[in-house]
Amino acid sequence: MNVAEVRGNFPITNAMVFLNVANHSPPSKPVQDAVRGYLLDWDSEKRRGDERVEEAIASFSRLVGADHNEVAFQPNTSAALATVAEAVGFEGGMNVVVNDLENPANWYPWTAQRRKGVELRIVRGKGGAVRLDDLEKAVDDGTRVVAISHVEWLTGARHDLRAVAEVAHDHGAYLVVDGIQAAGAVRVDVRRDDVDFYACGSYKWLLGCSGAGFLYVKRSLITELTPAQWGYRAVEEHDPEEPRLKETAKKFELGEPSYLSFVGTKAGIDMILGLGPANVEARVLKLSQRLYDGLTTIGLEVASPEDRRLRSGVISFRTRETEATSRSLTEAGFLVSLRPAGVRVSPDFYNTEEEVDRLLGLLAEEAKRL
Repeated sequence: MNVAEVRGNFPITNAMVFLNVANHSPPSKPVQDAVRGYLLDWDSEKRRGDERVEEAIASFSRLVGADHNEVAFQPNTSAALATVAEAVGFEGGMNVVVNDLENPANWYPWTAQRRKGVELRIVRGKGGAVRLDDLEKAVDDGTRVVAISHVEWLTGARHDLRAVAEVAHDHGAYLVVDGIQAAGAVRVDVRRDDVDFYACGSYKWLLGCSGAGFLYVKRSLITELTPAQWGYRAVEEHDPEEPRLKETAKKFELGEPSYLSFVGTKAGIDMILGLGPANVEARVLKLSQRLYDGLTTIGLEVASPEDRRLRSGVISFRTRETEATSRSLTEAGFLVSLRPAGVRVSPDFYNTEEEVDRLLGLLAEEAKRL
């Protein structure tokens, strides 16, 4: 990967050190050009809104190893997870297994099921990750769903989805994955990992625009499950009394999508596909490892897992004065996030080793002063 050439697609790298893709993707020329082009075609037959959405779905399907017919568009990750939660058929006495490292987006859809008499079982993370043996102890034959993030939003822990799927399926449960901090940064293969549902928004590592998202539904579950609500896009034959739903993942779609968002998101995903997901992952992990090693050398408290096999592009750490550190980094031209686990840093393939080293240099100087 020619990093200098890649950086030319991200003008923001000339103005600041952008290390915040876990919060929102930076603007890129390919995405901006795609959106502008679509706006210019707004009043012509070239608009082809529905076709553009299908093209974005096709690109996402390639990225995660799914068939096009197994992916439905969604407005965001939260909506996709809520759609699954209402479709899997909860009854009183069932339970959902989640963990305390999850983003609220992967909490609330399951919390809402408690009104049906569903138990919410919370597995406590250790060392920034969810241990498989702890998860296994919480799952039993009454478990309907095991919900987990592919990559956790605060610690960056990357879970072994195949192993989690085996635990869930041994008890007849579904594996529902929040993939927004993984897809586009690390390789995803929903078939290899035997995932049942994979929800992902567009505006982080996919480098797209807000307002677009995707939901993968395993082929065998498409006909097995019925969404709690549906719109005109889900229906094969429109009948007000007995509409016939489509036999693809489109049965989980509702109404008009944000065409602009999907046009921009396709351009972002295609950039990743063009570079090669394996190359992107290698670059992201190389930079995050450099960051992790530097933070531990300085002696800072790192929330991310010690085991490098569990790492991703997300690294969080604390200093003696974490909030002040976050402010000083911002003043020095670094864009990072202040989160409950500390300062969260998320380098992507367009970042450089020199940028990581500059960040570490500032932190080392601060550590000496405190």
